[in-house]
Amino acid sequence: MSTAPGNTGIEITAKHSILAWILIFFKPTFVVDGHESKQAWKTPTFVPTAPGQHQVEVHFSYLFLKTAGKANIAVDVRPGEVVRISYKAPWIVFLGGKISQG
Repeated sequence: MSTAPGNTGIEITAKHSILAWILIFFKPTFVVDGHESKQAWKTPTFVPTAPGQHQVEVHFSYLFLKTAGKANIAVDVRPGEVVRISYKAPWIVFLGGKISQG
């Protein structure tokens, strides 16, 4: 977590193992409070939010699976705070990913 004047929100970084290189062809999807956006792997993405509790989900589409590697977390954001979220894709797309704060 960090604080910066005027910035309140969540920064999400999605990563995958080098052994799962095929995932470079399937962008991760970030869902914050029901709002979806496709992003890039390994690139921190800032999502501005209001202070309060927010639901964050990360997954990716893989062939016929629309929500492969799905993981969820609830985060509390204080005014002026940027909460950092890390997501790690599973080695096997049928398993859930790992998501953590910090």
